[in-house]
Amino acid sequence: MLQPVVFGLNYQTADFELRDRLAFASEEVSHVLKRLKKSGVVNEALLLSTCNRTELYCTAKDIDFVINSLCDMHSVCPRTVRNHSYIFHGEECAHHLFRVISGLDSMVLGESEIVAQIKGAMDLALESDSLGSQLSGLFQMALAIEKEVRYHTSINNVAISMGHAVANLVENTLNKLPNSKVLFVGAGQMMQQIAPHFNYLNLEQVTVANRTLANAETLATKINANAVDLNHLPEIVSDYAVLVLCCSSNHLLINEDILLTEIENNIPKLIIDLSMPLVADKNLKNHQNIQLVTVDDIAALVDVGIEKRKLAAAAAEEIISGKLDDYRAWQRKRGLSPLIKRLRDDSDSIRRESLAAAEKQLLNGESPNDVMRQLSIQLTNRLLHMPTVKLCSSNEQLQDNLIDLVNYLYGLEAN
Repeated sequence: MLQPVVFGLNYQTADFELRDRLAFASEEVSHVLKRLKKSGVVNEALLLSTCNRTELYCTAKDIDFVINSLCDMHSVCPRTVRNHSYIFHGEECAHHLFRVISGLDSMVLGESEIVAQIKGAMDLALESDSLGSQLSGLFQMALAIEKEVRYHTSINNVAISMGHAVANLVENTLNKLPNSKVLFVGAGQMMQQIAPHFNYLNLEQVTVANRTLANAETLATKINANAVDLNHLPEIVSDYAVLVLCCSSNHLLINEDILLTEIENNIPKLIIDLSMPLVADKNLKNHQNIQLVTVDDIAALVDVGIEKRKLAAAAAEEIISGKLDDYRAWQRKRGLSPLIKRLRDDSDSIRRESLAAAEKQLLNGESPNDVMRQLSIQLTNRLLHMPTVKLCSSNEQLQDNLIDLVNYLYGLEAN
């Protein structure tokens, strides 16, 4: 039975540039999973790609093939990636996932946005038909552990979320900007968690732009904002001093051309790009009037209360360590499943053959009582024949072990 394995890189192992190159937009994920599944090397796969990490969880015959495939898709050198990545197998893979979903491996220690991101990755894997019983069971276990961690520890109470950090940054920068208008670009799960943190700011205007207008309207209703189609972005972008970007796109949405007015007139602008890959041109940092902030920059803003969060994290680590026993028990049970199935199939085959013989005897007019008695004797003899033969023909040392095993399996009193 193939064990789960995770290959990945994150903010601790790779710089922003490398993470950006190996990040997968949401519209790419399904194609990636189907391609891996079609290869015949990968049985199950789930791809988690966020601003802080790219991780592929899978059951595969050859993990090197998986790594090379992911790198080839984005024309990244596999050797470079290997030098800045990690691979965990079996129990270590489970332990890593339990820490990730509980926020213990996050840039913002204890943040909860990762839960929605993992659920989204599970949905995409399910839609791509790449989520089987092994990974499905593992991730369901992880979700249950995450709930227990957040219920039994104070990590939720002391953690500063990404949304809180972003809102604080905007609040502290508003006095340097020409207006207090904010444009959110994107309406996905992460933006839905970030945007509400802006409600307490005294803003002139808030607008949500998204490819699917209905999704923009849903988020806008929650935060008392306007909603526009993303196609209108070039027309309205200059009206807003603050841009918060968190979306998927195969091309840059914000570049020097679209901000030509600000650049030529030296108008200050704050751009917070939490997308991965970035949707704002990195060259915008070359202009003094434009402040481009990425997810790595946000990390410096969340050190407040770090000691309290470390104490809560230690309690969470204890819970996760204890849950590894449950994971081991589950894996042992999964390992026995093929044997139990063969045992049941063999017993059922004997039952069906014996039943067919009994039905034939009844059709021939034999006494039902005699047939039932013969059926019960035949079933007993046939079911116990092979174990009895093996027990009697074994050598002395093996026989002693088999006697103990039979007594245990059948609940017999040992002589």
